[in-house]
Amino acid sequence: MNYDKLLFFVEEEHRNLLHLIRAMTELAGYFPLDETFFTKITDKEIDLLDRFIFRFTKTVDSMGKRLFPEILTVTDERDEDMFFRDMLNRLERMGILTSVEDWHTYRERRNSLTHEYPETDSDKAAMLIDAYEKSFDMIQLFERIKKLLTQRVEISMEPYPIPDISTLPRNLT
Repeated sequence: MNYDKLLFFVEEEHRNLLHLIRAMTELAGYFPLDETFFTKITDKEIDLLDRFIFRFTKTVDSMGKRLFPEILTVTDERDEDMFFRDMLNRLERMGILTSVEDWHTYRERRNSLTHEYPETDSDKAAMLIDAYEKSFDMIQLFERIKKLLTQRVEISMEPYPIPDISTLPRNLT
């Protein structure tokens, strides 16, 4: 079987996560984040928030629309007319997703970051903190994908290392 398409999507996700981690690293310097952050925000900080939000949404989108379906295809787990909910259930059974509900929370946060405009600065801070914390889950999700692909498809995932994120602050809520 040809895995070029799969590897292209893995590479894309790896690149998204590297950019996301870089944005997380810079954003971590502003924690604890609260409503006062937005009263004195600079253009540089707006650019950082835009970059973080873009990479978070790009990561969620590319996983769900491109990588997940291709994983199911190469592992012979995808049915021809499979609904997305069924794909998520299959990925959960395979051990890639910890739960379908978790994936829905990533999508909900992605949607709130791109389509909703919180009215208060404290709501904005809470939304960013939540996305930041969910980013750790997305990184772990990618690690589970790499492990499964190494085991089931027997292709090397060594070219896609994730940097050490152990020094980044966690559990900020």
